[in-house]
Amino acid sequence: MENRKQEIIDVTRKLINEKGLLNTSTNDIARTVGISRGTLYHHFESKEAILDALVDQISAEIYKRAREIAQDKSIPVLERMIKTVLSLNIGSGSDQVILEHLNSPNNIFLHQKVQKDMLQTIPGILAIIVEDGNEEGIFNTKHPYECMEMLVAYISVAFDDDSNERSENDDLNKLIALISNLERMLGAQEGVFHAFIEYFADGNES
Repeated sequence: MENRKQEIIDVTRKLINEKGLLNTSTNDIARTVGISRGTLYHHFESKEAILDALVDQISAEIYKRAREIAQDKSIPVLERMIKTVLSLNIGSGSDQVILEHLNSPNNIFLHQKVQKDMLQTIPGILAIIVEDGNEEGIFNTKHPYECMEMLVAYISVAFDDDSNERSENDDLNKLIALISNLERMLGAQEGVFHAFIEYFADGNES
């Protein structure tokens, strides 16, 4: 049964990447898998349930990749922080369309689910790097996890894509303020995270 559920999730992922979310129906999914709609609904009660499972799978893959980078001590601390954050960026990769659509504020339930999952998972990943930075004297904070929790909470609200009126300049100003406060929270030297500002100011995607 689990193999069939995974097959349904994989096919849904493939179809959405090819046709888009709105053009992918449960009929399409069932036909591609080679099962009836009744069998499909035996495994998932609705299209939304399939999408929920798909979000869980994609998120788990992203977090796994980020954790691997965060734990790689062969990468210098500051570079590791940047690479880890960039690996969490859903603005690139084959699943970009899926995650951007499903994480849209228009999809309230899934949007809230993704935000809750981020707040529960990402701080622990980034705290690994902060702890290493403490040991190397780059950072000086007694609360690595809590600092990263505040960082993720702020980002999830301040950069939430729910406003058409927000300009790129607004985002850049928020980023500059965020980096300045992050350096203070971590007890880091002023300017250590300037590479973040340069990266996003240049509009790079990867």
